[in-house]
Formats: sequence, C-alpha cells, structure tokens
Amino acid sequence: MVKHISDRVAVMYLGRIVELGVAVDVIEHPQHPYTKALVSAIPVPDPDVERTRQRLVLPGDPPSPINPPAGCAFHPRCAHAVPRCRDAVPPLVPAGPAREAACVRLAEL
Repeated sequence: MVKHISDRVAVMYLGRIVELGVAVDVIEHPQHPYTKALVSAIPVPDPDVERTRQRLVLPGDPPSPINPPAGCAFHPRCAHAVPRCRDAVPPLVPAGPAREAACVRLAEL
C-alpha cells in the first residue's frame, strides 16, 4: 500500500532512519537489511506464491528503545553484522539516485 500512496518513504528502526528514498524503489529494491526483512513480510495476494515464498525472519527480540545497543541498533539482529557495526551509528549515505541507507556494509551487500 505504501508504494501506491507515497512518493517517498523513510524506514526506521528504533527511532533512526535506516533507509530513505522513492517509495517504489525502496520497496522493490531494498538496500538495508532491516528494510529487506520488512519487505519480505508483505503478503502476496496470490495464495500459491504466498505459500512458497521465502521470508527473512529476524533472529532474537528487538532491543529496548530505552537502552539501545551501541553502534548500529540493528546489529544484534542482522545476519550481516561485523564487529565495526558495534562501534558507531552508521550515517545515511547515498545508495543510488535519490536514495540513502545507513549501513557500514552497504557497498558489500
């Protein structure tokens, strides 16, 4: 629904923007691992496709917003996390035309 009613979208995790861009681009080609997990949870209206598709299931529980983890708040649940993800909050960096994402491994993923 978001891609049909919005021009731009910001995806947030624990109060920080992790991906920002044109709604259709963000939903059809997510860059940040959290956005990928969110998009994989969108139901598909075709029952045959819905039954057989793969979803990204995040491990663990979300951290407390009162006491978020150091560095990237998503790193405890991210399958791509490396030690540097714990060091500092990643800034939003260009991830394509009119697109930004906050991930230290963006170029690798």
